[in-house]
Amino acid sequence: MMVIDTPEAARNLEAAFWAAEKRGPLKFDFDFEEELRRGREFLRNNPNWLKEVVAVARAELIKRGELPDTGE
Repeated sequence: MMVIDTPEAARNLEAAFWAAEKRGPLKFDFDFEEELRRGREFLRNNPNWLKEVVAVARAELIKRGELPDTGE
């Protein structure tokens, strides 16, 4: 919920509204379908990516002494 409780806040909201109107709709410089395809391809080619990332993060935390080394 937005609270507009001062004249300055109202002016700022109005200025933002008109700037957005002038700018027009958002346009993205990339293809969502292509990004989804690349993501699916990455997951297909790297099924263990999450386990690998967790292992690297865990090793770093143990090295810094922020996580106890349980020998796993």
